[in-house]
Amino acid sequence: MDIVRQSLAITIVFALLWFALWLLKRKGTLSTGQSKGGGPHPIELRAKLALSAQHSLHLVRVGGRELLVGVHPSGLTVVCDFSSRSPDQAPSLP
Repeated sequence: MDIVRQSLAITIVFALLWFALWLLKRKGTLSTGQSKGGGPHPIELRAKLALSAQHSLHLVRVGGRELLVGVHPSGLTVVCDFSSRSPDQAPSLP
């Protein structure tokens, strides 16, 4: 009888998790990688350069801004914000 109770409890937990995911997707809080209406995503990966196994540079467009982001084991760092420059101005390195 104990195995039936445990099986029922596990089934209820999975049903609640499925319902929560369904609700989040319906409200738009949880993104599944597809934008609504077929429009462009607000975040776009423009380029990626692997520097080592754990370090890389990513050129990312967020809305109207282009950012160069460095990814490392401790997190990430915004290296440069290209949206604050005019197109003919070259970026300066720190």
